[in-house]
Amino acid sequence: MQNIYEVFFGSTVDAKFINTILSDNNIEGIIKSLESNANENANWINQDSKAEVSVSVLADNFEKAEKLVREYKNSRAKE
Repeated sequence: MQNIYEVFFGSTVDAKFINTILSDNNIEGIIKSLESNANENANWINQDSKAEVSVSVLADNFEKAEKLVREYKNSRAKE
């Protein structure tokens, strides 16, 4: 079993964008909400939620995912 590493922690909106970027680069992201409710168990996250979430990836994808997240954050900082 591979280790899983967190590459992002922040808003639900950013996590969804990051997960899409990862997916576009053939990396499976795992989104985990810090909200404790029954919907979390169904991997459902309220997109309107202000709750913070994490995005994690398998160890094999960590370096590439970390670079993509850094690029995303840099692009957001320029806005």
